[in-house]
Amino acid sequence: MDVDSAVTQVAAAVGLAEGEAGIRDILAAVLVAEPAAVREVARLAELPVPIVAAACNELRKRGFVDTQRPVRLTTDGRAAVDAVTAGTALRAACPACGGRGVVIPPELAGLAAWLQEAADGEPGARPELDQTHCTVDTKISRVLRLHEARALAGQRLLLLGDDDLIAVAIAGFAAWLGRPAVIRRLVVVDTDAGVLDWIGRQVAGTGVQVDLVQRDLRQPLPAGLTGSFDVVMTDPPYTVAGAELFLSRAVSALAPQPGRHVFFSFGARRPDETLAVQQAIAAMGLAVRSLTAGFNEYAGAGILGGSSNLYHLRSTAAAAPLIEGEYTGPLYTADNRATPTRPYRCASCRAVYEVGPGGQFPQIAALRQAGCPACGAAVFRPMPLVAR
Repeated sequence: MDVDSAVTQVAAAVGLAEGEAGIRDILAAVLVAEPAAVREVARLAELPVPIVAAACNELRKRGFVDTQRPVRLTTDGRAAVDAVTAGTALRAACPACGGRGVVIPPELAGLAAWLQEAADGEPGARPELDQTHCTVDTKISRVLRLHEARALAGQRLLLLGDDDLIAVAIAGFAAWLGRPAVIRRLVVVDTDAGVLDWIGRQVAGTGVQVDLVQRDLRQPLPAGLTGSFDVVMTDPPYTVAGAELFLSRAVSALAPQPGRHVFFSFGARRPDETLAVQQAIAAMGLAVRSLTAGFNEYAGAGILGGSSNLYHLRSTAAAAPLIEGEYTGPLYTADNRATPTRPYRCASCRAVYEVGPGGQFPQIAALRQAGCPACGAAVFRPMPLVAR
Protein backbone atom coordinates (compact mmCIF):
# COMPACT_ATOMS: atom_id res chain seq x y z
CA MET A 1 0.00 0.00 0.00
CA ASP A 2 1.32 3.44 -0.92
CA VAL A 3 1.04 5.57 2.21
CA ASP A 4 2.38 8.72 0.53
CA SER A 5 -0.24 8.66 -2.23
CA ALA A 6 -3.06 7.96 0.21
CA VAL A 7 -1.95 10.78 2.50
CA THR A 8 -1.89 13.24 -0.42
CA GLN A 9 -5.34 12.15 -1.63
CA VAL A 10 -6.98 12.23 1.81
CA ALA A 11 -5.52 15.63 2.68
CA ALA A 12 -6.98 17.03 -0.54
CA ALA A 13 -10.35 15.33 -0.05
CA VAL A 14 -10.77 16.59 3.51
CA GLY A 15 -9.31 20.04 2.88
CA LEU A 16 -7.22 19.80 6.03
CA ALA A 17 -5.44 23.07 6.88
CA GLU A 18 -2.54 21.08 8.35
CA GLY A 19 -2.18 19.34 4.99
CA GLU A 20 -0.45 16.01 4.60
CA ALA A 21 1.26 16.37 7.99
CA GLY A 22 -2.17 16.31 9.65
CA ILE A 23 -3.15 13.07 7.92
CA ARG A 24 0.15 11.48 8.97
CA ASP A 25 -0.57 12.57 12.54
CA ILE A 26 -3.97 10.86 12.34
CA LEU A 27 -2.46 7.62 11.05
CA ALA A 28 0.21 7.67 13.75
CA ALA A 29 -2.44 8.31 16.42
CA VAL A 30 -4.52 5.36 15.21
CA LEU A 31 -1.44 3.12 15.23
CA VAL A 32 -0.70 4.09 18.82
CA ALA A 33 -4.21 3.89 20.23
CA GLU A 34 -6.16 1.35 18.14
CA PRO A 35 -8.85 0.34 18.62
CA ALA A 36 -9.85 3.86 19.64
CA ALA A 37 -12.81 6.21 19.49
CA VAL A 38 -12.53 9.08 17.04
CA ARG A 39 -12.39 11.40 20.05
CA GLU A 40 -9.20 9.72 21.32
CA VAL A 41 -7.59 9.82 17.87
CA ALA A 42 -8.48 13.52 17.63
CA ARG A 43 -6.95 14.18 21.05
CA LEU A 44 -3.68 12.47 20.14
CA ALA A 45 -3.51 14.13 16.72
CA GLU A 46 -4.56 17.51 18.18
CA LEU A 47 -7.23 17.98 15.51
CA PRO A 48 -11.00 18.63 15.66
CA VAL A 49 -13.19 15.55 15.94
CA PRO A 50 -15.26 16.21 12.75
CA ILE A 51 -12.09 16.60 10.68
CA VAL A 52 -10.63 13.35 12.04
CA ALA A 53 -13.91 11.55 11.40
CA ALA A 54 -13.92 12.75 7.80
CA ALA A 55 -10.27 11.73 7.33
CA CYS A 56 -10.96 8.26 8.73
CA ASN A 57 -13.82 7.83 6.29
CA GLU A 58 -11.49 8.68 3.41
CA LEU A 59 -8.86 6.27 4.76
CA ARG A 60 -11.52 3.53 4.88
CA LYS A 61 -12.21 4.05 1.18
CA ARG A 62 -8.52 3.42 0.51
CA GLY A 63 -8.27 0.32 2.69
CA PHE A 64 -6.15 1.78 5.48
CA VAL A 65 -8.82 1.99 8.19
CA ASP A 66 -11.13 -0.92 8.93
CA THR A 67 -14.87 -0.58 8.47
CA GLN A 68 -15.42 -1.70 12.09
CA ARG A 69 -15.63 0.78 14.92
CA PRO A 70 -13.93 1.94 17.07
CA VAL A 71 -11.21 3.11 14.70
CA ARG A 72 -8.53 0.58 13.82
CA LEU A 73 -6.20 -0.05 10.90
CA THR A 74 -6.63 -2.94 8.50
CA THR A 75 -3.93 -5.60 8.55
CA ASP A 76 -2.34 -4.22 5.38
CA GLY A 77 -2.85 -0.64 6.53
CA ARG A 78 -1.12 -1.35 9.84
CA ALA A 79 1.89 -2.89 8.12
CA ALA A 80 2.15 0.03 5.70
CA VAL A 81 1.85 2.70 8.38
CA ASP A 82 4.22 0.93 10.73
CA ALA A 83 6.80 0.70 7.95
CA VAL A 84 6.90 4.46 7.41
CA THR A 85 6.61 5.56 11.05
CA ALA A 86 9.59 3.64 12.47
CA GLY A 87 7.64 2.08 15.30
CA THR A 88 5.46 5.02 16.29
CA ALA A 89 3.40 2.58 18.37
CA LEU A 90 6.17 2.71 20.96
CA ARG A 91 4.99 5.21 23.59
CA ALA A 92 7.53 7.16 25.64
CA ALA A 93 5.12 9.33 27.64
CA CYS A 94 5.22 9.03 31.42
CA PRO A 95 2.95 6.08 32.30
CA ALA A 96 1.85 7.74 35.54
CA CYS A 97 0.77 11.13 34.19
CA GLY A 98 0.45 10.48 30.45
CA GLY A 99 2.78 13.39 29.75
CA ARG A 100 0.63 15.91 31.59
CA GLY A 101 3.15 16.45 34.38
CA VAL A 102 0.63 16.07 37.21
CA VAL A 103 -0.43 12.98 39.15
CA ILE A 104 -3.39 13.24 41.52
CA PRO A 105 -2.42 11.72 44.90
CA PRO A 106 -4.81 9.08 46.26
CA GLU A 107 -5.19 11.21 49.41
CA LEU A 108 -7.35 13.58 47.34
CA ALA A 109 -10.05 10.97 46.66
CA GLY A 110 -12.41 12.68 49.11
CA LEU A 111 -11.89 16.04 47.40
CA ALA A 112 -12.55 14.42 44.03
CA ALA A 113 -15.83 12.93 45.26
CA TRP A 114 -16.92 16.30 46.67
CA LEU A 115 -16.06 18.06 43.40
CA GLN A 116 -17.95 15.43 41.41
CA GLU A 117 -21.10 16.25 43.37
CA ALA A 118 -20.57 19.94 42.64
CA ALA A 119 -20.00 19.22 38.95
CA ASP A 120 -23.08 16.97 38.71
CA GLY A 121 -25.34 19.73 40.01
CA GLU A 122 -23.87 22.56 37.97
CA PRO A 123 -26.07 24.33 35.39
CA GLY A 124 -25.71 22.80 31.94
CA ALA A 125 -23.00 24.07 29.62
CA ARG A 126 -24.11 26.91 27.35
CA PRO A 127 -22.73 26.29 23.85
CA GLU A 128 -23.43 29.86 22.78
CA LEU A 129 -20.78 30.89 25.34
CA ASP A 130 -18.39 28.11 24.23
CA GLN A 131 -18.84 26.43 27.60
CA THR A 132 -17.67 22.82 27.94
CA HIS A 133 -17.11 21.72 31.53
CA CYS A 134 -13.75 20.13 32.30
CA THR A 135 -13.55 16.82 34.17
CA VAL A 136 -13.01 16.56 37.92
CA ASP A 137 -9.50 15.23 37.34
CA THR A 138 -8.73 18.34 35.31
CA LYS A 139 -10.11 20.61 38.02
CA ILE A 140 -7.81 19.03 40.59
CA SER A 141 -4.88 18.93 38.17
CA ARG A 142 -5.15 22.67 37.52
CA VAL A 143 -5.08 23.36 41.25
CA LEU A 144 -2.08 21.06 41.67
CA ARG A 145 -0.32 22.85 38.81
CA LEU A 146 -0.91 26.15 40.63
CA HIS A 147 0.41 24.58 43.81
CA GLU A 148 3.53 23.18 42.14
CA ALA A 149 4.26 26.53 40.45
CA ARG A 150 4.04 28.36 43.81
CA ALA A 151 1.10 30.26 42.37
CA LEU A 152 -1.47 29.35 45.01
CA ALA A 153 -0.49 29.85 48.66
CA GLY A 154 -0.34 33.51 49.63
CA GLN A 155 -1.30 34.64 46.13
CA ARG A 156 -4.04 36.91 44.83
CA LEU A 157 -5.91 34.88 42.21
CA LEU A 158 -8.38 35.91 39.53
CA LEU A 159 -10.41 33.48 37.42
CA LEU A 160 -11.70 34.99 34.18
CA GLY A 161 -14.69 32.79 33.41
CA ASP A 162 -15.24 29.76 35.63
CA ASP A 163 -17.87 27.36 34.34
CA ASP A 164 -15.15 24.77 35.10
CA LEU A 165 -15.60 25.48 38.85
CA ILE A 166 -11.88 25.96 39.49
CA ALA A 167 -12.73 28.37 42.33
CA VAL A 168 -14.62 25.53 43.99
CA ALA A 169 -11.64 23.22 43.50
CA ILE A 170 -9.26 25.81 44.97
CA ALA A 171 -11.50 26.39 47.99
CA GLY A 172 -11.94 22.65 48.49
CA PHE A 173 -8.20 22.04 48.24
CA ALA A 174 -7.43 24.77 50.78
CA ALA A 175 -10.06 23.32 53.12
CA TRP A 176 -8.59 19.82 52.64
CA LEU A 177 -5.20 21.23 53.67
CA GLY A 178 -6.90 22.62 56.75
CA ARG A 179 -5.56 26.05 55.86
CA PRO A 180 -8.26 28.09 54.10
CA ALA A 181 -6.40 31.29 54.98
CA VAL A 182 -3.61 30.18 52.61
CA ILE A 183 -5.65 31.78 49.80
CA ARG A 184 -4.88 35.47 50.10
CA ARG A 185 -7.56 36.60 47.63
CA LEU A 186 -9.79 34.74 45.16
CA VAL A 187 -12.06 36.50 42.66
CA VAL A 188 -14.23 35.03 39.89
CA VAL A 189 -15.45 37.13 36.96
CA ASP A 190 -18.07 35.50 34.74
CA THR A 191 -20.92 36.66 32.52
CA ASP A 192 -23.15 33.74 33.55
CA ALA A 193 -25.14 34.52 36.71
CA GLY A 194 -26.08 30.84 37.10
CA VAL A 195 -22.42 29.80 37.23
CA LEU A 196 -21.62 32.48 39.82
CA ASP A 197 -24.57 31.47 41.98
CA TRP A 198 -23.54 27.82 41.90
CA ILE A 199 -19.93 28.63 42.81
CA GLY A 200 -21.10 30.74 45.74
CA ARG A 201 -23.25 27.90 47.07
CA GLN A 202 -20.45 25.34 46.76
CA VAL A 203 -17.69 27.35 48.47
CA ALA A 204 -19.88 28.32 51.41
CA GLY A 205 -18.52 26.58 54.48
CA THR A 206 -15.03 25.98 53.09
CA GLY A 207 -13.61 28.95 54.96
CA VAL A 208 -12.31 30.48 51.73
CA GLN A 209 -13.68 33.89 50.77
CA VAL A 210 -14.54 34.00 47.07
CA ASP A 211 -15.62 37.29 45.53
CA LEU A 212 -18.04 36.80 42.63
CA VAL A 213 -18.32 39.46 39.92
CA GLN A 214 -20.81 39.26 37.05
CA ARG A 215 -19.36 40.97 34.01
CA ASP A 216 -19.18 40.49 30.28
CA LEU A 217 -15.49 40.67 29.44
CA ARG A 218 -16.29 42.60 26.32
CA GLN A 219 -16.28 45.43 28.86
CA PRO A 220 -13.02 46.40 30.63
CA LEU A 221 -12.50 45.05 34.12
CA PRO A 222 -13.81 47.18 37.00
CA ALA A 223 -11.17 49.56 38.34
CA GLY A 224 -10.92 47.57 41.57
CA LEU A 225 -9.68 44.52 39.67
CA THR A 226 -6.96 46.10 37.53
CA GLY A 227 -3.31 45.86 38.51
CA SER A 228 -4.23 43.82 41.58
CA PHE A 229 -3.43 40.12 41.04
CA ASP A 230 -0.46 37.78 41.14
CA VAL A 231 -2.15 34.96 39.22
CA VAL A 232 -4.84 34.82 36.53
CA MET A 233 -6.36 31.63 35.15
CA THR A 234 -8.62 31.58 32.10
CA ASP A 235 -10.13 29.12 29.62
CA PRO A 236 -11.52 31.48 26.96
CA PRO A 237 -13.59 30.89 23.84
CA TYR A 238 -11.50 28.92 21.35
CA THR A 239 -11.17 31.75 18.85
CA VAL A 240 -8.26 34.07 18.20
CA ALA A 241 -10.44 36.99 19.28
CA GLY A 242 -11.39 35.17 22.48
CA ALA A 243 -7.75 34.48 23.30
CA GLU A 244 -6.70 38.07 22.63
CA LEU A 245 -9.56 39.54 24.66
CA PHE A 246 -9.29 37.28 27.70
CA LEU A 247 -5.50 37.51 27.77
CA SER A 248 -5.77 41.28 27.50
CA ARG A 249 -8.07 41.35 30.51
CA ALA A 250 -5.66 39.01 32.31
CA VAL A 251 -2.71 41.32 31.69
CA SER A 252 -4.80 44.31 32.82
CA ALA A 253 -5.53 42.48 36.08
CA LEU A 254 -1.91 41.58 36.88
CA ALA A 255 0.12 43.59 39.33
CA PRO A 256 2.64 45.66 37.33
CA GLN A 257 5.76 43.91 38.55
CA PRO A 258 7.18 41.19 36.22
CA GLY A 259 6.99 37.49 37.02
CA ARG A 260 3.23 37.29 37.56
CA HIS A 261 1.48 34.12 36.40
CA VAL A 262 -1.14 33.51 33.71
CA PHE A 263 -2.52 29.99 33.24
CA PHE A 264 -4.21 29.91 29.86
CA SER A 265 -6.13 26.95 28.44
CA PHE A 266 -6.60 26.83 24.70
CA GLY A 267 -7.53 24.08 22.28
CA ALA A 268 -5.50 22.97 19.29
CA ARG A 269 -6.55 25.06 16.29
CA ARG A 270 -5.58 25.52 12.67
CA PRO A 271 -1.88 26.39 12.30
CA ASP A 272 -2.54 29.99 11.30
CA GLU A 273 -4.81 30.49 14.32
CA THR A 274 -2.30 28.90 16.70
CA LEU A 275 0.38 31.18 15.30
CA ALA A 276 -1.87 34.24 15.74
CA VAL A 277 -2.54 33.33 19.38
CA GLN A 278 1.12 32.80 20.13
CA GLN A 279 2.01 36.07 18.43
CA ALA A 280 -0.57 37.80 20.63
CA ILE A 281 0.99 36.21 23.72
CA ALA A 282 4.41 37.61 22.77
CA ALA A 283 2.96 41.00 21.78
CA MET A 284 1.44 41.36 25.25
CA GLY A 285 4.80 40.86 26.90
CA LEU A 286 4.04 37.38 28.21
CA ALA A 287 6.73 34.69 28.17
CA VAL A 288 5.84 31.01 27.76
CA ARG A 289 7.06 29.15 30.84
CA SER A 290 5.57 25.86 29.69
CA LEU A 291 3.01 24.38 27.30
CA THR A 292 1.41 21.05 28.18
CA ALA A 293 -0.49 19.50 25.27
CA GLY A 294 -3.76 17.79 26.16
CA PHE A 295 -3.57 18.86 29.80
CA ASN A 296 -7.29 19.68 30.05
CA GLU A 297 -9.99 17.09 29.43
CA TYR A 298 -13.66 17.98 29.08
CA ALA A 299 -16.90 16.12 29.66
CA GLY A 300 -18.55 15.03 26.44
CA ALA A 301 -17.01 14.50 23.03
CA GLY A 302 -16.20 18.08 22.16
CA ILE A 303 -15.15 19.23 18.71
CA LEU A 304 -11.51 19.42 19.84
CA GLY A 305 -11.49 15.82 20.98
CA GLY A 306 -12.48 16.75 24.51
CA SER A 307 -9.08 18.24 25.37
CA SER A 308 -7.07 21.46 25.28
CA ASN A 309 -3.56 22.64 26.03
CA LEU A 310 -2.41 24.48 29.15
CA TYR A 311 -0.02 27.40 28.78
CA HIS A 312 1.84 28.69 31.82
CA LEU A 313 2.81 32.28 31.04
CA ARG A 314 4.88 34.75 33.05
CA SER A 315 4.63 38.53 32.73
CA THR A 316 7.61 40.70 31.80
CA ALA A 317 8.33 44.38 32.34
CA ALA A 318 6.86 44.98 28.87
CA ALA A 319 3.48 43.38 29.69
CA ALA A 320 0.56 45.38 28.28
CA PRO A 321 -2.89 44.39 26.96
CA LEU A 322 -3.70 44.44 23.25
CA ILE A 323 -7.31 45.40 24.01
CA GLU A 324 -7.96 48.03 26.66
CA GLY A 325 -11.41 49.47 26.00
CA GLU A 326 -14.75 47.92 25.07
CA TYR A 327 -14.65 45.07 22.56
CA THR A 328 -17.45 44.89 19.98
CA GLY A 329 -16.25 42.30 17.47
CA PRO A 330 -17.04 38.57 17.10
CA LEU A 331 -15.95 36.55 20.11
CA TYR A 332 -17.43 33.06 20.36
CA THR A 333 -17.07 30.17 17.91
CA ALA A 334 -20.63 30.58 16.64
CA ASP A 335 -19.96 34.24 15.85
CA ASN A 336 -17.61 33.12 13.06
CA ARG A 337 -20.06 30.74 11.41
CA ALA A 338 -22.67 31.50 8.80
CA THR A 339 -24.94 29.50 11.09
CA PRO A 340 -24.34 28.89 14.82
CA THR A 341 -25.45 25.26 14.57
CA ARG A 342 -23.51 22.07 13.83
CA PRO A 343 -24.95 19.05 11.99
CA TYR A 344 -24.96 15.68 13.80
CA ARG A 345 -25.72 12.39 12.04
CA CYS A 346 -27.49 9.49 13.73
CA ALA A 347 -25.13 6.50 13.80
CA SER A 348 -28.05 4.11 13.21
CA CYS A 349 -30.28 5.60 10.51
CA ARG A 350 -27.97 8.45 9.36
CA ALA A 351 -30.60 11.13 9.80
CA VAL A 352 -29.02 14.57 10.27
CA TYR A 353 -30.01 17.14 12.89
CA GLU A 354 -28.85 20.71 13.50
CA VAL A 355 -27.61 21.24 17.06
CA GLY A 356 -26.95 24.59 18.68
CA PRO A 357 -28.67 27.96 19.19
CA GLY A 358 -31.53 28.19 16.73
CA GLY A 359 -31.23 24.51 15.74
CA GLN A 360 -33.59 21.60 16.26
CA PHE A 361 -31.84 20.83 19.56
CA PRO A 362 -29.99 23.45 21.69
CA GLN A 363 -27.25 21.03 22.80
CA ILE A 364 -26.01 17.59 21.78
CA ALA A 365 -26.96 16.37 25.27
CA ALA A 366 -30.58 17.29 24.54
CA LEU A 367 -30.54 15.31 21.29
CA ARG A 368 -29.01 12.28 23.01
CA GLN A 369 -31.57 12.43 25.79
CA ALA A 370 -34.48 12.70 23.38
CA GLY A 371 -33.14 10.08 21.01
CA CYS A 372 -33.23 10.19 17.24
CA PRO A 373 -36.73 11.32 16.17
CA ALA A 374 -36.51 8.93 13.22
CA CYS A 375 -35.31 5.72 14.89
CA GLY A 376 -34.89 6.38 18.62
CA ALA A 377 -31.12 5.72 18.73
CA ALA A 378 -28.94 7.81 21.06
CA VAL A 379 -25.55 7.78 19.30
CA PHE A 380 -24.75 10.74 17.05
CA ARG A 381 -21.59 11.78 15.26
CA PRO A 382 -20.61 15.39 14.53
CA MET A 383 -20.23 16.27 10.86
CA PRO A 384 -17.57 18.60 9.47
CA LEU A 385 -18.40 22.24 8.96
CA VAL A 386 -17.50 24.01 5.77
CA ALA A 387 -14.99 26.00 7.80
CA ARG A 388 -13.67 25.58 11.31
